[in-house]
Amino acid sequence: MTSRYKLFCVLTIIGFSAVAQQAKADVCPRDEKDFVTVQQRAAANDPAAQMALASCYDLGMHVRPDGKESIRWITKAANQNYAPAEYELGRIYLYGRGINIDYAQALVWESKAAEQGDPRAQRDLAFMYERGFGVAADPAKAAEWNQKAAAQGNAEAQLHLARALDEGAGVNKDAEGARKWYGKAARQEQPAAQLELARQSAGQGNCPVAAHWYEEAAGHGEAQAMYELGRLYLGKCGPDKEKAFTWFTIGARFGSSESQAEAEQLGRKLTLAQKKHAEQTAAKWIKEHPGSDKDEDEEEKR
Repeated sequence: MTSRYKLFCVLTIIGFSAVAQQAKADVCPRDEKDFVTVQQRAAANDPAAQMALASCYDLGMHVRPDGKESIRWITKAANQNYAPAEYELGRIYLYGRGINIDYAQALVWESKAAEQGDPRAQRDLAFMYERGFGVAADPAKAAEWNQKAAAQGNAEAQLHLARALDEGAGVNKDAEGARKWYGKAARQEQPAAQLELARQSAGQGNCPVAAHWYEEAAGHGEAQAMYELGRLYLGKCGPDKEKAFTWFTIGARFGSSESQAEAEQLGRKLTLAQKKHAEQTAAKWIKEHPGSDKDEDEEEKR
Protein backbone atom coordinates (compact mmCIF):
# COMPACT_ATOMS: atom_id res chain seq x y z
CA MET A 1 0.00 0.00 0.00
CA THR A 2 1.52 3.33 -1.03
CA SER A 3 1.85 6.22 1.41
CA ARG A 4 -0.39 8.32 -0.84
CA TYR A 5 -3.12 5.64 -0.73
CA LYS A 6 -2.74 5.35 3.06
CA LEU A 7 -3.21 9.10 3.35
CA PHE A 8 -6.30 8.92 1.12
CA CYS A 9 -7.79 6.19 3.34
CA VAL A 10 -7.10 8.18 6.51
CA LEU A 11 -8.62 11.34 5.08
CA THR A 12 -11.66 9.40 3.85
CA ILE A 13 -12.23 7.88 7.30
CA ILE A 14 -11.84 11.30 8.91
CA GLY A 15 -14.26 12.74 6.38
CA PHE A 16 -16.91 10.10 7.02
CA SER A 17 -16.47 10.52 10.77
CA ALA A 18 -16.96 14.25 10.45
CA VAL A 19 -20.08 13.77 8.34
CA ALA A 20 -21.53 11.35 10.91
CA GLN A 21 -20.79 13.72 13.77
CA GLN A 22 -22.26 16.64 11.86
CA ALA A 23 -25.42 14.72 11.02
CA LYS A 24 -25.89 14.03 14.73
CA ALA A 25 -25.35 17.69 15.58
CA ASP A 26 -27.98 18.81 13.07
CA VAL A 27 -30.77 16.69 14.59
CA CYS A 28 -33.34 18.08 17.04
CA PRO A 29 -32.40 17.04 20.59
CA ARG A 30 -34.90 15.02 22.60
CA ASP A 31 -34.03 16.59 25.94
CA GLU A 32 -35.85 19.84 26.73
CA LYS A 33 -32.76 21.46 28.28
CA ASP A 34 -30.71 20.61 25.21
CA PHE A 35 -33.44 22.13 23.07
CA VAL A 36 -33.23 25.41 24.98
CA THR A 37 -29.47 25.39 24.42
CA VAL A 38 -30.02 24.83 20.70
CA GLN A 39 -32.42 27.78 20.59
CA GLN A 40 -29.85 30.02 22.24
CA ARG A 41 -27.04 28.88 19.94
CA ALA A 42 -29.25 29.27 16.87
CA ALA A 43 -30.12 32.83 17.89
CA ALA A 44 -26.36 33.45 18.18
CA ASN A 45 -25.96 32.36 14.53
CA ASP A 46 -24.49 28.90 15.13
CA PRO A 47 -25.33 27.18 11.81
CA ALA A 48 -25.33 23.64 13.25
CA ALA A 49 -27.78 24.75 15.94
CA GLN A 50 -29.90 26.48 13.30
CA MET A 51 -30.10 23.21 11.39
CA ALA A 52 -31.05 21.37 14.58
CA LEU A 53 -33.76 23.94 15.29
CA ALA A 54 -35.00 23.55 11.71
CA SER A 55 -35.23 19.81 12.40
CA CYS A 56 -37.34 20.53 15.49
CA TYR A 57 -39.81 22.57 13.44
CA ASP A 58 -39.85 19.93 10.74
CA LEU A 59 -40.57 17.10 13.20
CA GLY A 60 -42.75 19.07 15.60
CA MET A 61 -40.49 18.33 18.57
CA HIS A 62 -40.67 20.88 21.44
CA VAL A 63 -42.53 23.19 19.00
CA ARG A 64 -45.50 23.02 16.68
CA PRO A 65 -44.66 21.65 13.22
CA ASP A 66 -43.93 24.56 10.91
CA GLY A 67 -42.38 23.89 7.50
CA LYS A 68 -41.85 27.56 6.70
CA GLU A 69 -40.03 28.17 9.97
CA SER A 70 -37.88 25.11 9.29
CA ILE A 71 -36.92 26.50 5.88
CA ARG A 72 -36.19 29.91 7.43
CA TRP A 73 -33.63 28.40 9.81
CA ILE A 74 -32.09 26.24 7.10
CA THR A 75 -31.71 29.34 4.94
CA LYS A 76 -29.99 31.20 7.79
CA ALA A 77 -27.50 28.36 8.15
CA ALA A 78 -26.98 28.08 4.39
CA ASN A 79 -26.23 31.81 4.17
CA GLN A 80 -23.27 31.16 6.47
CA ASN A 81 -21.72 28.76 3.92
CA TYR A 82 -22.67 25.76 6.03
CA ALA A 83 -22.56 22.85 3.56
CA PRO A 84 -25.19 20.59 5.21
CA ALA A 85 -27.66 23.48 5.13
CA GLU A 86 -26.77 24.35 1.54
CA TYR A 87 -27.45 20.75 0.58
CA GLU A 88 -30.78 20.64 2.40
CA LEU A 89 -31.88 23.97 0.95
CA GLY A 90 -30.91 22.78 -2.50
CA ARG A 91 -33.10 19.71 -2.11
CA ILE A 92 -35.98 21.80 -0.85
CA TYR A 93 -35.90 23.77 -4.10
CA LEU A 94 -35.14 20.69 -6.22
CA TYR A 95 -38.12 18.69 -5.00
CA GLY A 96 -40.45 21.48 -3.91
CA ARG A 97 -40.58 20.58 -0.23
CA GLY A 98 -42.90 23.15 1.28
CA ILE A 99 -42.23 25.65 -1.51
CA ASN A 100 -42.46 25.72 -5.28
CA ILE A 101 -39.82 23.85 -7.26
CA ASP A 102 -37.09 26.24 -8.36
CA TYR A 103 -34.30 24.55 -10.30
CA ALA A 104 -32.26 27.75 -10.55
CA GLN A 105 -32.14 28.09 -6.77
CA ALA A 106 -31.56 24.35 -6.38
CA LEU A 107 -28.56 24.65 -8.68
CA VAL A 108 -27.14 27.55 -6.65
CA TRP A 109 -27.32 25.77 -3.30
CA GLU A 110 -26.46 22.27 -4.46
CA SER A 111 -23.41 23.71 -6.24
CA LYS A 112 -22.25 25.51 -3.12
CA ALA A 113 -22.46 22.34 -1.04
CA ALA A 114 -20.94 20.19 -3.78
CA GLU A 115 -17.97 22.52 -4.13
CA GLN A 116 -17.40 22.11 -0.40
CA GLY A 117 -17.22 18.34 -0.90
CA ASP A 118 -20.65 17.18 0.26
CA PRO A 119 -21.14 13.86 -1.61
CA ARG A 120 -24.93 14.05 -1.35
CA ALA A 121 -24.93 17.44 -3.06
CA GLN A 122 -22.46 16.17 -5.64
CA ARG A 123 -24.85 13.34 -6.49
CA ASP A 124 -27.79 15.77 -6.69
CA LEU A 125 -25.78 18.03 -8.98
CA ALA A 126 -24.96 15.05 -11.20
CA PHE A 127 -28.68 14.21 -11.26
CA MET A 128 -29.51 17.74 -12.42
CA TYR A 129 -26.97 17.48 -15.24
CA GLU A 130 -28.35 14.06 -16.16
CA ARG A 131 -31.92 15.33 -16.42
CA GLY A 132 -31.26 18.90 -17.53
CA PHE A 133 -32.91 20.41 -14.45
CA GLY A 134 -31.84 24.06 -14.18
CA VAL A 135 -28.96 23.44 -16.59
CA ALA A 136 -28.46 22.06 -20.08
CA ALA A 137 -28.20 18.26 -19.90
CA ASP A 138 -24.51 17.42 -19.87
CA PRO A 139 -23.45 13.75 -19.49
CA ALA A 140 -19.80 14.71 -19.05
CA LYS A 141 -20.59 17.07 -16.14
CA ALA A 142 -22.90 14.45 -14.64
CA ALA A 143 -20.14 11.85 -14.80
CA GLU A 144 -17.67 14.29 -13.26
CA TRP A 145 -19.86 14.95 -10.24
CA ASN A 146 -20.84 11.30 -9.92
CA GLN A 147 -17.13 10.45 -9.86
CA LYS A 148 -16.54 12.88 -6.99
CA ALA A 149 -19.46 11.53 -4.97
CA ALA A 150 -18.68 7.91 -5.82
CA ALA A 151 -15.11 8.32 -4.58
CA GLN A 152 -16.58 9.38 -1.22
CA GLY A 153 -18.73 6.25 -1.03
CA ASN A 154 -22.10 7.53 -2.26
CA ALA A 155 -23.82 4.36 -3.52
CA GLU A 156 -26.25 6.15 -5.84
CA ALA A 157 -23.38 7.98 -7.50
CA GLN A 158 -21.45 4.73 -7.80
CA LEU A 159 -24.42 3.17 -9.60
CA HIS A 160 -24.81 6.06 -12.03
CA LEU A 161 -21.08 6.28 -12.67
CA ALA A 162 -21.07 2.56 -13.48
CA ARG A 163 -23.93 3.07 -15.92
CA ALA A 164 -22.10 5.96 -17.58
CA LEU A 165 -18.97 3.84 -17.99
CA ASP A 166 -21.09 0.98 -19.32
CA GLU A 167 -22.79 3.17 -21.91
CA GLY A 168 -20.02 5.66 -22.62
CA ALA A 169 -22.27 8.52 -21.48
CA GLY A 170 -20.00 11.53 -20.93
CA VAL A 171 -16.98 9.24 -20.45
CA ASN A 172 -15.15 6.61 -22.46
CA LYS A 173 -16.69 3.16 -22.32
CA ASP A 174 -14.99 1.04 -19.69
CA ALA A 175 -16.63 -2.31 -18.92
CA GLU A 176 -14.08 -3.21 -16.25
CA GLY A 177 -14.44 0.15 -14.54
CA ALA A 178 -18.22 -0.12 -14.71
CA ARG A 179 -18.18 -3.51 -13.03
CA LYS A 180 -15.91 -2.15 -10.29
CA TRP A 181 -18.38 0.61 -9.46
CA TYR A 182 -21.39 -1.70 -9.76
CA GLY A 183 -19.64 -3.91 -7.22
CA LYS A 184 -19.01 -1.05 -4.81
CA ALA A 185 -22.64 0.08 -5.03
CA ALA A 186 -23.94 -3.48 -4.73
CA ARG A 187 -21.94 -4.06 -1.57
CA GLN A 188 -23.62 -0.97 -0.15
CA GLU A 189 -27.01 -2.62 -0.69
CA GLN A 190 -27.85 -0.72 -3.90
CA PRO A 191 -30.45 -3.05 -5.48
CA ALA A 192 -30.15 -1.77 -9.05
CA ALA A 193 -26.40 -2.42 -8.93
CA GLN A 194 -27.00 -5.87 -7.46
CA LEU A 195 -29.42 -6.63 -10.31
CA GLU A 196 -26.89 -5.53 -12.90
CA LEU A 197 -24.13 -7.67 -11.38
CA ALA A 198 -26.53 -10.62 -11.35
CA ARG A 199 -27.29 -10.12 -15.05
CA GLN A 200 -23.64 -9.86 -15.96
CA SER A 201 -22.78 -12.99 -13.98
CA ALA A 202 -25.69 -14.86 -15.56
CA GLY A 203 -24.49 -13.82 -18.98
CA GLN A 204 -21.09 -15.31 -18.15
CA GLY A 205 -22.71 -18.54 -16.96
CA ASN A 206 -21.59 -17.99 -13.37
CA CYS A 207 -24.69 -19.37 -11.67
CA PRO A 208 -23.66 -19.14 -7.99
CA VAL A 209 -22.65 -15.47 -8.27
CA ALA A 210 -25.66 -14.62 -10.40
CA ALA A 211 -28.03 -16.29 -7.93
CA HIS A 212 -26.35 -14.50 -5.01
CA TRP A 213 -26.83 -11.03 -6.48
CA TYR A 214 -30.34 -11.79 -7.72
CA GLU A 215 -31.27 -12.84 -4.20
CA GLU A 216 -29.65 -9.75 -2.72
CA ALA A 217 -31.65 -7.51 -5.08
CA ALA A 218 -34.81 -9.53 -4.41
CA GLY A 219 -34.29 -8.92 -0.71
CA HIS A 220 -34.71 -5.22 -1.43
CA GLY A 221 -38.03 -5.81 -3.16
CA GLU A 222 -36.75 -5.90 -6.76
CA ALA A 223 -39.54 -7.89 -8.43
CA GLN A 224 -37.58 -8.01 -11.68
CA ALA A 225 -34.77 -9.83 -9.87
CA MET A 226 -37.27 -12.41 -8.62
CA TYR A 227 -38.57 -12.99 -12.13
CA GLU A 228 -35.11 -13.21 -13.70
CA LEU A 229 -33.93 -15.59 -10.99
CA GLY A 230 -36.86 -17.84 -11.78
CA ARG A 231 -35.93 -17.74 -15.46
CA LEU A 232 -32.33 -18.48 -14.55
CA TYR A 233 -33.37 -21.71 -12.81
CA LEU A 234 -35.31 -22.73 -15.91
CA GLY A 235 -32.34 -22.07 -18.18
CA LYS A 236 -28.62 -21.76 -17.55
CA CYS A 237 -28.77 -22.76 -13.91
CA GLY A 238 -31.31 -25.52 -14.26
CA PRO A 239 -33.63 -26.85 -15.10
CA ASP A 240 -34.86 -26.71 -11.51
CA LYS A 241 -38.60 -26.22 -11.88
CA GLU A 242 -39.28 -26.18 -8.15
CA LYS A 243 -36.81 -23.36 -7.46
CA ALA A 244 -38.05 -21.48 -10.52
CA PHE A 245 -41.66 -21.83 -9.34
CA THR A 246 -40.65 -20.61 -5.88
CA TRP A 247 -39.18 -17.39 -7.27
CA PHE A 248 -42.03 -16.83 -9.72
CA THR A 249 -44.43 -17.20 -6.79
CA ILE A 250 -42.46 -14.65 -4.79
CA GLY A 251 -42.25 -12.31 -7.78
CA ALA A 252 -46.00 -12.53 -8.30
CA ARG A 253 -46.52 -11.58 -4.65
CA PHE A 254 -44.37 -8.49 -5.25
CA GLY A 255 -46.43 -7.40 -8.25
CA SER A 256 -44.68 -8.96 -11.24
CA SER A 257 -47.23 -9.92 -13.89
CA GLU A 258 -44.47 -11.79 -15.72
CA SER A 259 -43.80 -13.91 -12.64
CA GLN A 260 -47.52 -14.48 -12.18
CA ALA A 261 -47.88 -15.81 -15.72
CA GLU A 262 -44.81 -18.03 -15.37
CA ALA A 263 -46.00 -19.41 -12.02
CA GLU A 264 -49.41 -20.31 -13.43
CA GLN A 265 -47.88 -22.07 -16.41
CA LEU A 266 -45.10 -23.84 -14.48
CA GLY A 267 -47.39 -24.84 -11.63
CA ARG A 268 -49.25 -27.19 -13.97
CA LYS A 269 -46.01 -29.10 -14.65
CA LEU A 270 -45.12 -29.78 -11.00
CA THR A 271 -46.29 -32.60 -8.83
CA LEU A 272 -48.55 -31.67 -5.93
CA ALA A 273 -45.68 -32.34 -3.52
CA GLN A 274 -43.26 -30.13 -5.48
CA LYS A 275 -45.78 -27.34 -5.75
CA LYS A 276 -46.65 -27.49 -2.04
CA HIS A 277 -42.98 -27.44 -1.02
CA ALA A 278 -42.21 -24.52 -3.33
CA GLU A 279 -45.21 -22.55 -2.04
CA GLN A 280 -44.10 -23.17 1.55
CA THR A 281 -40.58 -22.00 0.71
CA ALA A 282 -41.98 -18.89 -0.97
CA ALA A 283 -44.26 -18.17 1.99
CA LYS A 284 -41.33 -18.47 4.41
CA TRP A 285 -39.20 -16.11 2.29
CA ILE A 286 -42.02 -13.57 2.08
CA LYS A 287 -42.57 -13.77 5.85
CA GLU A 288 -38.89 -13.05 6.39
CA HIS A 289 -39.00 -10.16 3.89
CA PRO A 290 -42.39 -8.51 4.58
CA GLY A 291 -42.74 -5.87 1.89
CA SER A 292 -38.95 -5.85 1.68
CA ASP A 293 -37.26 -2.48 2.10
CA LYS A 294 -37.46 -1.09 -1.40
CA ASP A 295 -38.15 2.62 -1.28
CA GLU A 296 -38.51 4.67 -4.42
CA ASP A 297 -35.84 7.35 -4.48
CA GLU A 298 -37.05 10.90 -5.01
CA GLU A 299 -34.97 11.32 -8.14
CA GLU A 300 -36.51 8.21 -9.70
CA LYS A 301 -39.96 9.74 -9.33
CA ARG A 302 -39.06 12.65 -11.58
